[in-house]
Amino acid sequence: MTKKILFSFIGLMMLNLSAQMKIDTLSIENYQIRTLKISENLDEISSLEFYQDFYWGNNDSGGKAEIYKIDPKSGKTVQTVKISNAMNVDWEEIAFSDEYVFIGDFGNNLGNRKDLTIYYFPIEKLNSNEKIISVEAEKIEFEYEEQTDFNPGNKKTNFDCEAFFYYNGKLHLFTKEWTNLQTTHYTLEVKPGKQSAVKVETFKTNYMVTGATVDANPISNTHGFYFIGYTPDGFAFISGFSLPNKKNEDKLFLDRLNKFSLPLGFVPQVGQTEGIAIKPENPNIICFSNEDFKKRNFHVEQSIQCIHSLAQ
Repeated sequence: MTKKILFSFIGLMMLNLSAQMKIDTLSIENYQIRTLKISENLDEISSLEFYQDFYWGNNDSGGKAEIYKIDPKSGKTVQTVKISNAMNVDWEEIAFSDEYVFIGDFGNNLGNRKDLTIYYFPIEKLNSNEKIISVEAEKIEFEYEEQTDFNPGNKKTNFDCEAFFYYNGKLHLFTKEWTNLQTTHYTLEVKPGKQSAVKVETFKTNYMVTGATVDANPISNTHGFYFIGYTPDGFAFISGFSLPNKKNEDKLFLDRLNKFSLPLGFVPQVGQTEGIAIKPENPNIICFSNEDFKKRNFHVEQSIQCIHSLAQ
């Protein structure tokens, strides 16, 4: 594909997305991206969090039941946290609250899983100075009451999930919908045992959501919530949204002011974008993680990329 055709295609897609979502479309050329190469053991990194001056992440399906502390300067793994009573079926996301670390084992490309799980343990466990620690986690098992078809075929389900965060006392999950290119917002209570995810709302993203994060600090320059993901054709996006007022605190999409869409580029350029987090600086910056990507003549190594000056 020639550059002229490529940029024309991108321009048309951006205009179409902006028209459908009725939000501001930004240009990545206006921002500086700094890339941090990370350890080879995180070649399938599927999540990203920032806590006490360090990044945290994990590998997805096929990885170990572990999360990793990542040095923000060297990119090296400096601590491994083993979850002793868990297995990694398809860990797709982690989320932190003031009290807990949450791990989302809810990846579901085939749409056939009946063992959707979220593990959680006290965040104070991360304060250990040991390079390898082991913790035991509580377990939330959940289902989508609306799901009736458990055999849709690979990448044909709308009950896949790779994104969640903790907000206002609940876990907020956002589906990765392969056929609808939208996301459905569900909530779960933070309590062990079995429960049904509560459907709240659906929003048209025009891409598949692979990560989410929230900044609930009302005086922060990044106050709001954010998605990252990509289209079936492999074009990556970040979207930002303002948080709703207290009257509609669960229905996150009701307040549709101050929203933006930021096209990042094609996956062969930026990697397979999976996780997103807010890094506290002055001002805060938005960072995302990408898996190691190899296809034909393209190769993007696993990394964490930070977008500077986005929310100033």
